Amino acid sequence: MDQTLKSFPISLKSVDPQKDIELINQYSTKELTPDGVFCFSVILCDNEIDRDLERFPVPTLERLAPMFVGKTGISDHDWSARRQIARLYRVEVEKTDKLNSFGEALVVLRGSAYMVRNNYTASLIQAIEGGIMKEVSVGVSVGRSACSVCGSEMTFNFDTWQRVCEKGHIKGQEYDGRLCVEELLDPTDAYEFSFVAVPAQRGAGVVKSRDDIREAIEAVLGADLDEHRDELLKLLPKVKAAMLSADESAKRTEILKENEKFRKEK
Repeated sequence: MDQTLKSFPISLKSVDPQKDIELINQYSTKELTPDGVFCFSVILCDNEIDRDLERFPVPTLERLAPMFVGKTGISDHDWSARRQIARLYRVEVEKTDKLNSFGEALVVLRGSAYMVRNNYTASLIQAIEGGIMKEVSVGVSVGRSACSVCGSEMTFNFDTWQRVCEKGHIKGQEYDGRLCVEELLDPTDAYEFSFVAVPAQRGAGVVKSRDDIREAIEAVLGADLDEHRDELLKLLPKVKAAMLSADESAKRTEILKENEKFRKEK
């Protein structure tokens, strides 16, 4: 199971809390009124190629849509209850009149979210309305990734330090005029979306599953590392972050349990 973070813009498409208040009240323990909530639209994912040469095909977007409903919006990826400030109450797959890099219709996963109007959220609402807060970062898990040229599974080749498919297509290279990118498939969960003052890099990367990471570590430990100094230096910040992530992991578990509770109560 892979976890990936992507950044997308907060949409200017209007959301009417008067019409949506019944949907919103599915997630509240007390009756909320339209005047007491702020609603906004956000693009969670799309089928465009990102900076990491990855993309979500339309079937992946369709499967992610129900997974995002009821999930929380947090601030700065801080996995604590006090940083939960919004919740998605509707998520839809939407076909636009634009084209993506493959010449296909650009399809987006659009979410409608709400936050309660209070002193804590006032500054954030003002930043969204004023166009200062423009992007969110989303976290999802996918089961596998496939080559866009032939559809076979993509893996990491530790000899060449490249992503390559079973038929030899290398990520980032063109074959008969078609760019080889990773298509993210078989989504297993959507975790959250986060408001970020300085957005995470779009396509910030993929964290491999536990089994894949274990295999990678074994391969690195058994390899001659002298020729890969630059690549190994890039790993050091991630290793350091992993060693310091116990508290964040506990916070994340707490948020996921609460999301599951809302899903069951819906």
